[in-house]
Amino acid sequence: MAVKDRREQIVQVTLDLLIEKGFANVSTRDLAERAGLSRSHIYHYFQDWPTLRQEAFTRFADAQLAETRAAVAGRAPPAAVEAFIRDCLSAEPGTGMELWLDAWDEALHDPELAAAYAATDLRWHRLLETIIVDGVARGDFRCASPERAARQIFAMTMGYADDVLMSSDAMSAEQAATEVIEAATLILGSA
Repeated sequence: MAVKDRREQIVQVTLDLLIEKGFANVSTRDLAERAGLSRSHIYHYFQDWPTLRQEAFTRFADAQLAETRAAVAGRAPPAAVEAFIRDCLSAEPGTGMELWLDAWDEALHDPELAAAYAATDLRWHRLLETIIVDGVARGDFRCASPERAARQIFAMTMGYADDVLMSSDAMSAEQAATEVIEAATLILGSA
């Protein structure tokens, strides 16, 4: 198998295991067994286990960001903000929300993962900020600082996403989206 293909296989199997078992419950032994490789073979392609976990998480997060970009593309700014919020608050099984929360928890103890998580968050924040800047330019929004508005809306959305994930019935994704969209309307000074 080509080097690129082998690396891809290792990252994908790592990601599958992280989604299935969580960051704290996966080891290189699990990975080697699932991928049908020796541990030394894995380390031939990756410097260490933290680097591999970081790459798998970044790949996962960037794929989700690409999906959200597609969901907001071509929409007027108010509709794009709503689509962004709803996409982030999806409670559908298999959306990977658990992995986000697990990665955040693990990042508290892993500086390299924390840096990757922060960089990923920034890319999401920038997408929302771009939508808001466009909305201000078109007259849809009247906020003084698109950067600050994006940061506030993104932080609120992620907080609600945690609530949706952690509660089985206390808060539905629809209720959370409605509340965040209502607050976003106030923050953005929507017309």
